[in-house]
Amino acid sequence: MAYAKAHLFKEGLVVLFIYFFYHDRFMAAAKTKEFEIYVSTQADLTADNAVLDLTDYVDIADNEAFEIHEVRLTLDPTEKVSDLTADAEVIFQLADSNIQNFVSHADRTSLFVARFTYDTATLGMYHEESFSSLTPLIVSKTLWLRNEADGQAALTLDYTLRIKGRIVKPSAKDYMALVLTQTGNVA
Repeated sequence: MAYAKAHLFKEGLVVLFIYFFYHDRFMAAAKTKEFEIYVSTQADLTADNAVLDLTDYVDIADNEAFEIHEVRLTLDPTEKVSDLTADAEVIFQLADSNIQNFVSHADRTSLFVARFTYDTATLGMYHEESFSSLTPLIVSKTLWLRNEADGQAALTLDYTLRIKGRIVKPSAKDYMALVLTQTGNVA
């Protein structure tokens, strides 16, 4: 089953998204109930990748995958916008490969992006994020969270990344297709 959804953006640009649905999400048997992983992270002026080894949080056997249902990134309540002395912007990108630079969210490796913009004149925070609930199953046991802050010289802010999902066992054919696709080994 499939359905299409059109989004109207500024300047009259229309983007058409086509979604394909499969019975029981990718036809994979659930091995665990849904759970959440919480990861504390910091953003500063140096762009870097935080390694998220999923096996630190959950056992993932061979030929199993992590099915991500939801991703959220929040500024910790210990942080205050009023403590900032200049406007700032912080960008995060969750990927299933070790990206050395931020990549387009249209790139297959990009699972989630978030942008926080802080306006010190109004003490406002603007938050934009993108995650597809139809994200493919992740066969890699490692994810990378890239982040970078821009603006204030002494800026270091604490965030919490929350990932909700479950471990599933896809069919052997589906698992091999996922491995080949996610490693870029497709003809």
